[in-house]
Amino acid sequence: MVLDLGGGTFDVSVLEWVEGVMEVRASAGDNFLGGEDFIEALVAGFLRDAAPAAWREDESPQLRSRLRSAATQLMHALSDANETTVGVSHGGEQIEWQLDNTRFEKLAEPLLERLRAPIERALRDARFKLAELDNLLLVGGATRMAVVRQAVTRLFGRFPTSHINPDKAIAQGAVVQAGLKARDAALDDVVLTDVCPYSLGTNSSRQIGPDRFEHGLFTPIIERNTLIPASRVSSFSTIADNQRQVRFGIYQGENRLVQNNVFLGEVTVDVPPRPAGEVSVDVRFTYDTDGLLEVDVAVPGTNERHSLVIEGRGHHYTPEQLSERRQFLAGLKQHPREHGENRALLARAERMYEEHLGQARDYLQQCISAFNAALETQDPHRIARERKEFAQRLANIDSNPLA
Repeated sequence: MVLDLGGGTFDVSVLEWVEGVMEVRASAGDNFLGGEDFIEALVAGFLRDAAPAAWREDESPQLRSRLRSAATQLMHALSDANETTVGVSHGGEQIEWQLDNTRFEKLAEPLLERLRAPIERALRDARFKLAELDNLLLVGGATRMAVVRQAVTRLFGRFPTSHINPDKAIAQGAVVQAGLKARDAALDDVVLTDVCPYSLGTNSSRQIGPDRFEHGLFTPIIERNTLIPASRVSSFSTIADNQRQVRFGIYQGENRLVQNNVFLGEVTVDVPPRPAGEVSVDVRFTYDTDGLLEVDVAVPGTNERHSLVIEGRGHHYTPEQLSERRQFLAGLKQHPREHGENRALLARAERMYEEHLGQARDYLQQCISAFNAALETQDPHRIARERKEFAQRLANIDSNPLA
């Protein structure tokens, strides 16, 4: 597990190294927790505990700047010492403030407590237990603080790895990522996979009674921590008789209601006017490692199709680059049930069902149903695991046909 506490954000990643492949199993974080928040906690503590009353009413930029400078000096000093003193001069007064890590930890307690939730979410999403982690790495300048290291040690019940330079690790990671994108020959033996950091989905409605619907619900199509690049498809139906259009809002987030998630775009598609529920619409999200999201909306049985491309933050593609990325994503737009190895395995199982009788048929039926259920999840990890088990079960039947 890598805990990255920088100046403004806190990020948690669970990574697994298997035979030369570094796979991000899950990521989580707090976009509003970082070293700056600890500085503000120190400023508030100084004003409450040591500053003259007049300073508490003084909102001048000069005082604010001096307080933040003193708090930063304190924070850095307490990373290497248990106690330190800092002086602040303003309005002809010089105030000394002595602080130790015990008091700093008390001031920062609400911030330290916020470290817990992203860690627990990342472990839950990665399906790992705390005891299964082999290494605990702290990166980012703010992890130099002794109070952060102590809080993490208490939370995990062990010390984090200490030989990693928290600032250098960030720079090295950026260089490796750049090298991978450039396909540098020096990194031929390095494979790094990534995951979708937030769920991506659309708005939907749920019937809660006769002619009554709850609108504005968020339906994830690509859930957070899905291995990317990825492509997922979901089907939706009309909710009104003679409905002529369906409008899909595209959102990013985890909240049950779309209004509390981030709006990314919108696609509207025409549908043939028929009784409610008789017309279905397929919505496919395809997402790549650069944050490019392609949304395809199609009405089966008609020629009605619409697409929307949403570029990742910080990425501005030329028309040629965008065309190249979309060609790459086109190769992902196939349901797992259409993949050759899955189709071949199901065809083999169907042939075996025809050849056997009795209990063997019942067992094969269960195996086929279980694998079809795995395919419907569109989760490559689960499908690969289930495919291996499915193939082994078929091999067992072949090797013992009279059982």
